[in-house]
Amino acid sequence: MDKTRLETIRVLAVVFVAIAVITQACSSQKADQREESNTSKSQAWVSLASEVDADHTQLQNLLKARRYKEADQETNRIMLFVARREKEGWLDTKAIDSFPCQDLRTIDQLWVQNSNGRFGFSVQKQVYNQVGKDFGKFSDQVKWRVNGNWKGYNEMIWEVGAPLGHLPRGLGAKGWWKDGSGGSISSLEPRLVKCNI
Repeated sequence: MDKTRLETIRVLAVVFVAIAVITQACSSQKADQREESNTSKSQAWVSLASEVDADHTQLQNLLKARRYKEADQETNRIMLFVARREKEGWLDTKAIDSFPCQDLRTIDQLWVQNSNGRFGFSVQKQVYNQVGKDFGKFSDQVKWRVNGNWKGYNEMIWEVGAPLGHLPRGLGAKGWWKDGSGGSISSLEPRLVKCNI
């Protein structure tokens, strides 16, 4: 082959590689845009409805920003407000058993939608059911307890890579899954069932 033909082949090869790279980059960019669009759409449909006029906007904003520790604290604040237990600072079994379903659903949907389905009460319920409704096994599975020792609040994993069902936790060692009086039976799970969450 003569030099001119070899040079033409090289130029064509470079052009084809460049076209392939550009095509792949455009496809990747379009996929990212579709993902952002789908995420925006899925987050947009979450209703902030409340049976008692609780404002869930701050929780939504914190979760969208993936500020999970602050979102957990805001969840606690909202739940105490909704249950009219702000003065006590914890939820007893009676408060959980009568917790408004709409507010519980709103909180759950916000967590689920803003964690790629990893966090939320409904996710915790699934884990709880998978371990035979054994609270000890549940606590080990979601890593609230390690080697029999309860993790302190500041030891929680505040990022999306945390174990499935790790959040929300609540301010007590056992979160909302045990009433604040130290009861030994899960309080939240029956309410989730009754509310169809």
